Amino acid sequence: FDIYNYNKIICQIYNYFHFLNFLEYFNKTYLYKYDIQYWNYYNDINHITNNASESFNNYLKKLFYKKPSFYELIYHLKRKESLSYYNYKRKIEGVWKKKKK
Repeated sequence: FDIYNYNKIICQIYNYFHFLNFLEYFNKTYLYKYDIQYWNYYNDINHITNNASESFNNYLKKLFYKKPSFYELIYHLKRKESLSYYNYKRKIEGVWKKKKK
């Protein structure tokens, strides 16, 4: 079932010229350039939302009350990266334990 051609025919039948113009634009911009089979990530996605990046952004906002200098930012990002790496290594080796609340 080709939804694009179906909508195009309906627009032509009912004289929906504005929507037809939009449909042509949408086809040229999105449908023609990109393969639609890659639009749906239902079966192949790690994060459905951007919660991981939003969480890290929130962490950075709490870390810096004012805008940091470039070097300050790099220092803290490297520190955070190394802590994450060592926590990961310890978890793999079975040394890492969850903190009790």
